[in-house]
Amino acid sequence: MIPQSVGLAAGLATSILIARGLGPKGMGNYALILSVSGLATALSDLGIGQTAIRFASRAAATGDTAGQLAILRWAFRLRMLLAGTISTTVFIFAPILAGTAWKEATLSPLVRLSLLTGLFTAAASIPTVYFQSLKRFKMNAAVMVGQTLLTAAGIVLIAVLKSWSLELIITVSVVATGLGAIVFMILIPRESFFIRQEFRRQIGKTFINLLRAPRTRGDSSASLDSTSANSFVLFMLVSTVTVALTMRSDVWLMGYFLDKSQIGLYSVATRFTLPLVVVLNALNTALWPRASSITSHAKISELIGKTVRLSGMVTFGGLLYSILVPLAMPLLFGSPYRSGIFVAQILCFRYCLSILICPIGVIGYSFGMVKVFWWINIIQLIAVVIIDILLLPRIGAVGAGLALIANELINLILVSTIIWRRLVDIKDIEPLMKTSKIN
Repeated sequence: MIPQSVGLAAGLATSILIARGLGPKGMGNYALILSVSGLATALSDLGIGQTAIRFASRAAATGDTAGQLAILRWAFRLRMLLAGTISTTVFIFAPILAGTAWKEATLSPLVRLSLLTGLFTAAASIPTVYFQSLKRFKMNAAVMVGQTLLTAAGIVLIAVLKSWSLELIITVSVVATGLGAIVFMILIPRESFFIRQEFRRQIGKTFINLLRAPRTRGDSSASLDSTSANSFVLFMLVSTVTVALTMRSDVWLMGYFLDKSQIGLYSVATRFTLPLVVVLNALNTALWPRASSITSHAKISELIGKTVRLSGMVTFGGLLYSILVPLAMPLLFGSPYRSGIFVAQILCFRYCLSILICPIGVIGYSFGMVKVFWWINIIQLIAVVIIDILLLPRIGAVGAGLALIANELINLILVSTIIWRRLVDIKDIEPLMKTSKIN
């Protein structure tokens, strides 16, 4: 939770400084630029980071250091390729986007400059994967906090010097992100990015071979999940895109069915979910490498028991938060937002469900559930869209919150049922496997 909390605090502080320094119009232009660079950064991942953490953790758990580093090199190649491809595409179309769509042709060079942050972020993701795969969460937190503070320090320096300009802010962000990437890449073995002998072996091979993930000792049919990294990342890509569409469909549909004031209420209501999002992301960060290194029914049952108890206690606290804290909405944002209290409570309750379900979903990957999650995600997307279409015209933004609660309940029912069946199957099979080995 520490790096995400620091990120929230630093992001809030720097956004206040930038908003005051640039003014409304400048802040609007800045938001447009960030929307492009942020999307480019997100599309350069598409599940690669989670795949890398999973298979690097599995290799580390079996003492396969060479395999762990090979997975990191593969993730580095793939992320840099995606980041480079997406950045090049945006670089080409930046003048059309800025000049035609935004009617601000002067933003084109700044959009292009901001794309460097995506490349640096892609490179800097590898140290995070490295430390998470070794379950070195303190170092992982230090790396993420350091990256956040470097960028924040640049903005604070501009504020101190009172040298506010959009060009300088973008430049400082790019430089800070680049320096952060270099510093944190130095902290991990060079073999995480590049091995000369491997590069020589790859010369002459087809382009596809360069993108195929290496096999590690943990990639065997003896493990609970024998899905290869190549298959895993493809399934994760489908799931990531589907979830991204699901999480944005509410606002898109509200834009069609509701007036802008309703969308404003909904947007403010989502601010109250941020502490719960921090907790949810922290649980995911802690669980991914632990669940990835599981090799037996006994260990996975133990992990499920521990994490479900933990998430249950956190959920209880989250429920109290969901009821009480949104009541402060008119005090914080003004009386016009009073009608958004119930929406905020519903959205917070939705994240309480996410926290409760989180351990089941993450541990499900150890059962090869990545082959199942994609179609569950598609069912969720269809359900959310249908519920939004039916409820938004009738009950407004509340309908979007109820659609997201339905989204979580569908996930809970389907995933829990499948995992329970697989746990029973594995419990029946393991004694037979042990007897076979003895014979």
